[in-house]
Amino acid sequence: METLTKESTSMNVEKANKQESGNKELIERYPVKESPFTVITIEDKHFGVMGEYKMTEDYKSRGECEDELRRITWNRIIQVMMVLDQIRKKDKEFDKELNNKLTTKTK
Repeated sequence: METLTKESTSMNVEKANKQESGNKELIERYPVKESPFTVITIEDKHFGVMGEYKMTEDYKSRGECEDELRRITWNRIIQVMMVLDQIRKKDKEFDKELNNKLTTKTK
């Protein structure tokens, strides 16, 4: 599982959306129905993500990647649990920072 940083991905998305390869965008997103996953296509590579976290390796076709994301294995369950734990930790850190700033300003 690889964490994609928000800053680098958003900057790359903006750059990629501005550039075009013929009439095709460089980055395409395909939500996987009834799941928290999205297939990202960059040129000829396809990989699955959950939010900002990369969940699969690169595949040659979008269908292969989507099939892999739909396959519920113990590995996938653990990946999802780890992502949810990371999100929860980030929320706690954000809450602490916010509370510190609020208490500092009121004093």
